Amino acid sequence: MTVAPLIAMKSTKCDSLEAVGKELDRRAHTYANDVDQSGRHVGYLCRAGDESPVPLEQAIERRMGELNTKRKIRDNQVRAMGFIVSSNDALDEKDAREFLDRSVQWFGARYGYENLLAAQIHLDEGTPHAHIWIAPVIRGEDGHDRLCAKELFAPDKRRKNADGKWEVTAQGTMSRLQEDFWEQVAKPYGYERPMRHELRAKGYRSLDAYKVQVGTKRALKSEIETLEVARDKAKHGAITAKRELDGLEQLRVESHAKLGAVTAKVDEKRAQAAEIDRRIAEKMAEIDRLNGEIGEKLELRNEVGDEIQRESARLESLRRGTRAVARDVEELRPVAAEIGRWEAAGRAERGTILDSITARCAGAARAARAAIEELRDRIWALMRPRKAQGGGYGLDEMVRDATEAAKAWNRSHEAPARSRGQVR
Repeated sequence: MTVAPLIAMKSTKCDSLEAVGKELDRRAHTYANDVDQSGRHVGYLCRAGDESPVPLEQAIERRMGELNTKRKIRDNQVRAMGFIVSSNDALDEKDAREFLDRSVQWFGARYGYENLLAAQIHLDEGTPHAHIWIAPVIRGEDGHDRLCAKELFAPDKRRKNADGKWEVTAQGTMSRLQEDFWEQVAKPYGYERPMRHELRAKGYRSLDAYKVQVGTKRALKSEIETLEVARDKAKHGAITAKRELDGLEQLRVESHAKLGAVTAKVDEKRAQAAEIDRRIAEKMAEIDRLNGEIGEKLELRNEVGDEIQRESARLESLRRGTRAVARDVEELRPVAAEIGRWEAAGRAERGTILDSITARCAGAARAARAAIEELRDRIWALMRPRKAQGGGYGLDEMVRDATEAAKAWNRSHEAPARSRGQVR
């Protein structure tokens, strides 16, 4: 727990009463500090007959009018002493309200409720605190009242020692006030005993210095809490990161093993692919060779087909010639019959038969010559393409063969003439 809350003090003279009162009960329109103007402040009824909290300047005027003094109160005399009791962020709002209420009651009991001028608890700033104003009045043995702030709230007397450091030589009533307040009010709430000398050595001589110190501590406390939260998050993040790192390491080991197996399979597949490529190359070479052979076969087939066509045409021509010869033979059969009859006839009939044979032979000769001419034209038409293709059967040979064929045919038809010559 922190030390007891600081009790700051300030005096008020006539020229500052109204300004202090407006700041106390929030009648001012603007404030220098961080005031929440939602109205979260509590004013006390210092007198039983008051219906509402009396402004400080009116309360001071009322109290000064009640005093029984020997002489007139001077304008420069201190008419009110102000104190600020703060909870120092050590208590929640409920406990702070209770602590501040007890503080107000303690001041009223210590200095007399008739001298309690005004009291306000402010909950509209960063730290709950109470403003308490006391009239510094002492009643003498003679029954007269007098204002004596120095006697009631005298500070400690200090001087420098031989080492040049300040030390307290006489403890005043303010030191006793601090001790009594801690013992009777602050101690039950867990506050530590105030360190008077250490606090004074740190410069706690005014409310402004205290606010600066409290604000610094508040900022440091907030920063420490933020850093602690960040530290916890970082620690949790480090644990999580360690777990993730362990998982990634395990995954890396497993992936490395899987990668080795995959690499071996890839090498195997590459070797298989190389073998397949080699076989494909062999098959492509075989296909090229077969394509060459097929080309040759196609050329040979085309040549054979052309030869077959030529032979078929030649055969058809010969068939036509044979049919013509067969017709000629049929035409010559009557001649042969006449010849047979001529050989068997006598001399008187042979002349007539011979004339008939001669007429028949002349008609057959004319038909034969026409057939020979037709046969020659056909042979010439058949042999000309072969000659153009480089064959060995020329025009002269064709004419010679045709002439020989014609002569042979003529010889076969000259028998009646020879027979006739023999008769003669």
